[in-house]
Amino acid sequence: MTEFLHQLGYGPLPYWLFSATTFLLWMISSILPRRTDGGSLRRLNTPCFFAATLLVAMVAFRWPAVVYFRPVNPDEPQFLAGAITMLARGGLWWTDATTSGPLVVLPLALPRLVGLPVDFTSGRFVSLLLSWGSVCLTYLVLKHVHGDRKARLLVLPLASWTVFEIVWDLVPYCSEYAPLFLCTLAAWLGVTAFQTDGLLLNRWRLTGCGLILGLLPFSKFQALPLGAAVGLSAVIWTVRQPASARPRIGRDLAWLLAGVAAGLSILLLSLWHSGFAADFYQSYVVHNLNYAQARDLPWSSSGYVLKYLTELTWGFSSFHYGLLLLLVVSLWGLRGAAWRPLLLGWLLFLAAYYAVLAPGRLYPHYLIFLSVPLALLVGVQFGFLMQSDGWARRCRNALWVLFFVVGIGAQVVDRAWDRQDMHKLAPTHSPRTDAAEAIDRLKHPGDSLAIWGWRPELYVDTQLPQATREAHTDGQLHVGPQREYFRARFLADLRASQPAFFVDAIGEGDFIHRDLVHEGHESFLELDAYVRQNYVLATGAEPIRVYVQRARAQ
Repeated sequence: MTEFLHQLGYGPLPYWLFSATTFLLWMISSILPRRTDGGSLRRLNTPCFFAATLLVAMVAFRWPAVVYFRPVNPDEPQFLAGAITMLARGGLWWTDATTSGPLVVLPLALPRLVGLPVDFTSGRFVSLLLSWGSVCLTYLVLKHVHGDRKARLLVLPLASWTVFEIVWDLVPYCSEYAPLFLCTLAAWLGVTAFQTDGLLLNRWRLTGCGLILGLLPFSKFQALPLGAAVGLSAVIWTVRQPASARPRIGRDLAWLLAGVAAGLSILLLSLWHSGFAADFYQSYVVHNLNYAQARDLPWSSSGYVLKYLTELTWGFSSFHYGLLLLLVVSLWGLRGAAWRPLLLGWLLFLAAYYAVLAPGRLYPHYLIFLSVPLALLVGVQFGFLMQSDGWARRCRNALWVLFFVVGIGAQVVDRAWDRQDMHKLAPTHSPRTDAAEAIDRLKHPGDSLAIWGWRPELYVDTQLPQATREAHTDGQLHVGPQREYFRARFLADLRASQPAFFVDAIGEGDFIHRDLVHEGHESFLELDAYVRQNYVLATGAEPIRVYVQRARAQ
C-alpha cells in the first residue's frame, strides 16, 4: 500500500497513522465492552458503537483501493452496468447478469437513492457495507450464544480480515457479497428466534428466516448450499424443541415454511408479471446448470484448488490457516456444549467449502463464501471451550492469548508487512478511456449502448444503459449449447432498442475474446449486416471500435 500511495501522489504516513488509530479504537471497543457501572466511555461503548468503529476502521484501511483500484475484476463492471440498466428501465428482470440473479445487481442501485452515481467507487462502498453487515450479523449470532463480551472477542478474526481486505479481486463488488449477507441475515433471524434452551421465542423471526431463504435462489445458485445449511438447522431446531413445546411444533414449522413460500412467491409473481419468465429460465437456470457442468478442474483437484486460492489471495492464508488451527484446538470444548449453534456452525462450514470447490474454478472471490461460516464455527466452538469446566485461570488466559496471536496477530503482521505489489492496480490511460470520451462527446439523454465483447466498463464510464440483456457477449461467442439462443436474443434486443452506439471491443484488452477475425462482430453475419446498415464507424482506434447510428452521424 505504501508504494501504491506514492504512485497516486499521496504521503503514506497520514494513511498509516489514521488507519492504525481507527484500528486501535475499534480494538479497545472490542476488549472493553459496555459497563453500566463503569465510566462514561464504558457506558457509551454499546454494540452500535462497536459496529460504528469497525466501519470506520474498514473505510480507513480500504479507501485507496475502493477509490483508485483500476477495474481488474471482470464481473464488477457487468453488475454495475446491470444496475444502471435496471434504473433506466425501472425493473428487475430484463437485465441478465449471466450466472448471478437480480438480487446480486439490485444493491448497486442503492447509491442512486442518495444522489450518488452508480460507478466503481460507489459499487465498492456497497461491497464494503455488505461485508460490514455480514460481520455485524455474525457478532449478533455470537452475542446470542455467548453474550456481548465474548462475542466482541470471538468475531475479531473475521472483522480483522474485513478491515485489512485490499485484495484486487475482493475489493470490487463481487457476486458473493449479497448472497453471503442474505445467508448471514437468515442465520441471525433463525438463531435469535429461539431461546438458549431451544424453546421458540419469536415466530416472526423464524418466518423472517424462511423469507430470506426463499429469496436466496434469485441471488446466486452457488450460495444455495449455505442457505440449505441454515434452513436444515432451523427445521431441526423447530422439531427438536423441549418437551413443553411439542403440541405446537407443527404450527411453528408451518410458520418457517410459510416464510420460504412467501419469499419465493413474491419474486416468482413479479417475474411472471414482467413477462420474462421463459427468458429468465433459459438465461439463469439453464445457463447456470450448463456452467456448473463445465468444470475447469475435477473434484480430485480440490486440495490444489483450495491451496492455490488461499495462497493467491493476499492475507487470506493467515486468516484461513489460523482459524483452522483454532478450530482444532477448540474441539476440546465440545463436551457439554449446546448442540444447536454447533449444528448450524458445522453445516455452514461444510456447505461453504462445497460452494467454493464445486465449480472447480480458480476464482479468488469464491473464498468470500468461506469467511463467515469458518469464523462463525470457530467463534461458537471456541466460546464453548472457554466456558468448559475444569480449566484453570492460567489455562484460560493462555487460550485467549493463543486466540489473539493466531486469529488476529498473524493478520496484523501480514498487513503491516505490506508486501503486496499494487503497481498494476493504479489507474492508467487506456483505449477504453478514448472510446468512452468519444461516446461522451456524441451521447444524448435517453441513449443506450450495445457492446460486442467483454468490456462492460464502457457502460459504467459513459453511464449509458445496456441495449441488450447482457453486459458482455461471452454467451454469444463461447461455443456451447446455448450459443444460438444468446445470439438470436442479442440481435432481437439490438433491433428493439436501436441503441445510439454499438461497440466492438474484441481485441487486446478484452477479458477473454481477442481474436478479431473469428470473434469480431463480422463473424456473426446477421449482426454484421445489421451494423453495416444502421451504423457508421465513429472511431476506429483498435482494439475498441465505436459505431454511431447513421442518423446521429449525419
